Amino acid sequence: MKNEYLRKHSSGFLRGAIMVILGLALLFYPGFTLVSITQVVAILLLVKGAMAGLILLLSRNHRSRSSMVLELVFDVGIGLLILYNPRGTISFFVVILAIWALIGGVLMAFSFHTFRKAGLVNWGLFLNSIIALTFGLVLIFEPLRGGVALATLIGAFALIYGISNLLTSTFQRRS
Repeated sequence: MKNEYLRKHSSGFLRGAIMVILGLALLFYPGFTLVSITQVVAILLLVKGAMAGLILLLSRNHRSRSSMVLELVFDVGIGLLILYNPRGTISFFVVILAIWALIGGVLMAFSFHTFRKAGLVNWGLFLNSIIALTFGLVLIFEPLRGGVALATLIGAFALIYGISNLLTSTFQRRS
């Protein structure tokens, strides 16, 4: 009973500590941390591709060979691409986020217009559409800077989340 209690609360403490470290890294070194995380993802994809290759060599099941070859090629190819150009990968995902924000902003603007025609005025919807459109345009024209800004915001969230996990696990131990 006591071991289970300690294990549950120490995992919260460990999760909090990792989030604080990640949050501080993203706040103080956002560009470097983003590139590092991207490279770790690339290495994980390469390892996953190598495992798929090993399973392919050891497998006797001929039905799943084509899917394993596809997985191997995809994982290794994307892993090498990301490892070769981590900044380009970051920019790509930021542009995808920007397109999502632009589409969302346009849809919210149309909804605002439709509601206004029906006699319902929702200024929050209008404000959200302006914010989403502005956010999307900034990210489209400055994807690397936008990525650094997003990393900083995520870092602040991770830091707050980590501190709350640390405090929660500390106070739960005492009671």
